[in-house]
Amino acid sequence: MAGRKGWTIPPVQRIEGDRPHASWARRNFVTPQFVSGTVLVSVIIAVADESRGLLDVFTITVVSMIVFWATDVFTQAVAAEGRRPDEPIHLLISMRFALHRAKGLLYAAVVPLFFLVAGLNGFHGGQSAYWAALLAGVIILAAVGWVAFSKRGIPWYGHVLGALATASLGASAILLKILLK
Repeated sequence: MAGRKGWTIPPVQRIEGDRPHASWARRNFVTPQFVSGTVLVSVIIAVADESRGLLDVFTITVVSMIVFWATDVFTQAVAAEGRRPDEPIHLLISMRFALHRAKGLLYAAVVPLFFLVAGLNGFHGGQSAYWAALLAGVIILAAVGWVAFSKRGIPWYGHVLGALATASLGASAILLKILLK
């Protein structure tokens, strides 16, 4: 069933000279879902009303990310089924493929939520944890930009520009927060 042509998850593609963990990072974190999810979680945290408390921000972020993840899984599964009218429907294969691709949305929420949980447990003040969660998105996006441009024959300054461009997506969420105050 999973071996039907066109319905399998693509094999790992390694760039020559890559270490195995670099390929794993590229496969799991340099994805549209991870980048979009990181920006999304940053925007959710930015627009959440932190004056109502860190628990409120945490709850809104978790619920929103689960809803967006479920939406992404659903839309990818439905889109996969609409490939060709003459192909039989393989809902389980489509769901497996969609779950595999959508995991980046869940990965994207881990680090910012960690900072929010740390703030809830008193490790940082509420405001510090809140801003650390926002800043984490910027740093993560910079790292993704760096990894995305590495090992592709691009000089080091191309890596820096890629990291800055990707980080600017997260910085826009911080700018949104400042403008909404």
